[in-house]
Amino acid sequence: MSEIKLLAIDLAKRVFQLHGVDGEGKVVLERRLMRDQLEPFVAALPACEIAMEACGSAHDWGRRFVALGHRVRLLPPPEVARLVDRRKKNDWRDARAIALAARLEHVRPVPLKSAEAQAEQFEHRVRARLITARTALINLLRGMLLEFGIVVSKGPEVLKRERAQVANSARFQAIPAPCRGLAAELYGRIAELDQAVAAADQRIKALVKGRPASQLLMTIPGIGPINASAFPAAIPDIHAYANGRAFAAAIGLVPKQDSSGERTVLGPITKRGNRYLRALLVHAGRAVLVMAKRSKQPADGLLAWAQQLCRRLPWNRAAVAVANKLARIVWAVLAFNQPYRPRPV
Repeated sequence: MSEIKLLAIDLAKRVFQLHGVDGEGKVVLERRLMRDQLEPFVAALPACEIAMEACGSAHDWGRRFVALGHRVRLLPPPEVARLVDRRKKNDWRDARAIALAARLEHVRPVPLKSAEAQAEQFEHRVRARLITARTALINLLRGMLLEFGIVVSKGPEVLKRERAQVANSARFQAIPAPCRGLAAELYGRIAELDQAVAAADQRIKALVKGRPASQLLMTIPGIGPINASAFPAAIPDIHAYANGRAFAAAIGLVPKQDSSGERTVLGPITKRGNRYLRALLVHAGRAVLVMAKRSKQPADGLLAWAQQLCRRLPWNRAAVAVANKLARIVWAVLAFNQPYRPRPV
């Protein structure tokens, strides 16, 4: 058998499909292995490049293969999926598509993350799920009370402030007893989720204190501990992106293009890449807009530019534009390892 130069692995829970090619692209290996067979088989191979989709367990397998002396290339799942005929999908075709995608120059690999970075990302995922669960319970409570003529304003803090007022109102006392009990239970569960979210915030703030890169990011307007923790954890090497525009494009903050010849049409943002990072930057953009509106004569050129955006664009469009600018600033701060310096107005 010719020496394998590229080994594509279709990951799964139990059965793994392998597709190996030599230096000329000729197929030299097609094999299915069980989970306990995969690592010993790869350990016996000469050093080669191993390509996998960046899906569940990919980073763990990648770290194992790197320890065995191989080079690992993780590929974005959408880039692999577009090479598979969905009418005839199976593990063999998936592994072959991974091998094809690994040889395409325009496919940007996903950086291999350390175990510590993945653990920090799970802090963010747990926090996001807690907030989602809290929002769902708040909406359920507001909807139930509205059926009995009690209007409760949006937001967890407002709900907490108005709890005593709602409980003592005549309308609430007129609600059937079972519903009053349900409302009290929902209030209690929302309070528990408030405490869980606050605890998650404290854990993330503790992680930020010990990382110089996060401290540099927090010098950027609108960037707080959550953003400052999320970006270093999700992006091990910022130099994987050539410049700030490439980084903004990678997380979907640049316009879609529908161009042909001399005709150029720019549409809404692409929304590609990491959805969580994109959402955090948009929230940071809104924070910058609030700072700009409250500042009468901003000394920072970023805030002055944000003020101009507020005058000519709707609020959300302006927030996305600021998010794009912040993405480029985040890249510059991490790439040059320097704090944010305000631009003169």
